[in-house]
Amino acid sequence: MVLAVLAGCGQEKPTEYEGWELVWHDEFDKDGVPDPDSWIFEEGFVRNKELQWYQSQNAECKDGFLVIEGRKERVKNPDYNADGKSWREGREFAEYTSSSVQTRGKREFLYGRFEVRAKIPVASGAWPAIWTLGIQKPWPSCGEIDIMEYYKIGGEPHILANAAWGTNRKDIPKWNSSKLPYAKFISRDPEWAAKFHVWRMDWDQEFIRLYLDDELLNEIPLSTTVNGSEGNHINPFKTPHYILLNLAMGGNGGEVDESLLPLRYEIDYVRVYQKKKEPYTAFHPGKIWEDTDGVHINAHGGGILYHNGTYYWYGEHKSEHSSSALVGVRVYSSTDLYNWKNEGVALPVMPSGSGHKIEKGCVIERPKVIYNEKTKKFVMWFHLELKGQGYAAAEYGVAESDTPVGPFRFLYASRSCPGVWPQNMSEVEIAKARSFKDFSRKGKEWKQNVIDGMCVARDMKTGQMARDMTLFVDDDGKAYHIFSSEENHTLHIAELTEDYLYHTDKYVRILPGGHNEAPAIFKKEGVYWMITSGCTGWKPNAARLSRATSIWGPWESLPNPCVGEKAELTFDSQSTYILPVEGKRDTWIFMADRWRPKNPIDARYIWLPIVFEDGKPVLKWADEWKMSE
Repeated sequence: MVLAVLAGCGQEKPTEYEGWELVWHDEFDKDGVPDPDSWIFEEGFVRNKELQWYQSQNAECKDGFLVIEGRKERVKNPDYNADGKSWREGREFAEYTSSSVQTRGKREFLYGRFEVRAKIPVASGAWPAIWTLGIQKPWPSCGEIDIMEYYKIGGEPHILANAAWGTNRKDIPKWNSSKLPYAKFISRDPEWAAKFHVWRMDWDQEFIRLYLDDELLNEIPLSTTVNGSEGNHINPFKTPHYILLNLAMGGNGGEVDESLLPLRYEIDYVRVYQKKKEPYTAFHPGKIWEDTDGVHINAHGGGILYHNGTYYWYGEHKSEHSSSALVGVRVYSSTDLYNWKNEGVALPVMPSGSGHKIEKGCVIERPKVIYNEKTKKFVMWFHLELKGQGYAAAEYGVAESDTPVGPFRFLYASRSCPGVWPQNMSEVEIAKARSFKDFSRKGKEWKQNVIDGMCVARDMKTGQMARDMTLFVDDDGKAYHIFSSEENHTLHIAELTEDYLYHTDKYVRILPGGHNEAPAIFKKEGVYWMITSGCTGWKPNAARLSRATSIWGPWESLPNPCVGEKAELTFDSQSTYILPVEGKRDTWIFMADRWRPKNPIDARYIWLPIVFEDGKPVLKWADEWKMSE
């Protein structure tokens, strides 16, 4: 930390912190009203049945400080109603006045280091605060961070550092509070109240940390701060907030001691720093991966398209509480694979209650996009489950766009190849599959029955189930849809039409009964390689490797390609895509997700290089790696 030289009015120039940049500050060095480009005033009776009437006249910048005064002053309440039931209407007069200033609509911030140097009034009746509120949702679902509050608890004054968010009940918050007796501070320094102190908040995607004079008062993990149903289950501390400075009177502050009025709350400065966004120059598997706006990339179960010198990363937009599609498919762009720009929602879900197949609350998984050179269209395929039906639908969805960033137009959703038998089932095998009368998954023989085509026969009329999936475009331009079918027990590979919008009805079953999902495929020197996952829900398992000299098979199963610590768990991840790096011969990146089912938005990305040893692909863990290596 480097402290700059002193400036006029006894103030210090803003501190320079390594890795941080000052994005906004107010030193209150211009006498008069607070800067209208940054601050607005609250007016009247506002909250908490407090005694004061908020007005602009009680706040003034003078001699390098913002001074807020709490005064004994009678003000007529224009909203007075003798029959009114509201506490705001029921008071004909306010007997006290003060000010509350805020940056709402002027200066709003997502994450950062917030510093406020102030001298607070500690007389009975004083309730000074430094706090923030989120710009979305009503309170408390908007989120509240109390960087500093001072008021009485049980008759004794305390300094507090808190956060509050929404629950399942309207107007009922959940709190994470640190309450420190004021006596603790004056026991250390009897002159504490006569001095200025620095309150600080360090806020990032994982924690809110609140400090007083560099002493940590409270640490709040954002993994615990998700709203209840009243706040639509969002995390209000992953949305922008604005700053409030106010001096309340009465209420929690206690009975006002009029002999000590006016109360004087002096603020030396407000400063907001944010971390300098240095470009990534390497991959860091498993770490928070921020986009160019400093927000963790939200493109899970994703795939990559390379087009005209730019990579496009499409993936599931996850929320804090649910893996259902509440937003849709998001897309990011990059020219170097390290640094990604958020391009917005490529495929938005439809409104709740619309009855649309992709209405809000459905399940959209593993979106993949390919470009059709003939039609000049970008085509997206994804696994779709209908809202409220769990994983019963087992459909794929198709959408199309004129540009890589969308918006994509939803075309249709379906199961695969109804009425058509796989190309690689013989007449004898088809006859045996047709002989099944009971399609239940019961008894000792049911797994063998799946291998023998029981599920294919069962789903002949409706079409084959289509779950975890990927797309692959071969050297000749033909495209294929590879997906988990038959209750996730058998993979299917289906050829696409020339426009990439439909199946041609040519498909095969591969690795019957193998219980594979999460397929990812690439090709090297005429050999097709596929990495898949076993089916263990959200829990990771050992990756599976298979190969073939024809896309149609036969496919040969090989041992786990992962080596080293946690190889048996695919390094705590599950495959989603294998990316051939443009312009680099024999260079592929294995893409996987480290799922966080209790906080889906926090799922991490595992990207690792594929190397060949003894003629087979191998995956080795690296905390950091570069393509140049």
